[in-house]
Amino acid sequence: MKDIKTTYEDILQKLEKVMVMMESMHTPSRSFGTGVMMHTKEIHTVQAIGRHSGINVTRLAKDTGVTKGAVSQTINKLVKKGLVRKTRTPGNDKEVVLELTNLGQIGFQNHEKFHMDTLDIAREYYGDQLGSKLERIHLAVDDIYRMLNEYEKRRRQE
Repeated sequence: MKDIKTTYEDILQKLEKVMVMMESMHTPSRSFGTGVMMHTKEIHTVQAIGRHSGINVTRLAKDTGVTKGAVSQTINKLVKKGLVRKTRTPGNDKEVVLELTNLGQIGFQNHEKFHMDTLDIAREYYGDQLGSKLERIHLAVDDIYRMLNEYEKRRRQE
């Protein structure tokens, strides 16, 4: 049986491989049917706006776990690419809300299909146990996320 350190290192290696694989899975379809090349961060921003039309930058930053400055930079790139539109909230000239353009909707729908295709594979793979397997994976990923947050918190205190 492996010791805890070896098991932990194996988990970290596999997580790194998963991250690399997820990144590369977006590479062949980077335009997601739009004809506009997008980085992973950009398509996931399109996805977040598609799921929450009318979202503002503050909420988008909170939901995606990045700074408002980083979200603003990504949004500006997506606006230039014709995928996102900024509008003002009626009655509040200061608040900017985000919407997908028709082209952005195409990218969003194709990215959602990509996710559904991978879910279909999970259904084939796990069969009737899909729900319980996903719940266990979800709990494990939550734990990893909390541990990484704690690490970051401690690192900032140094």
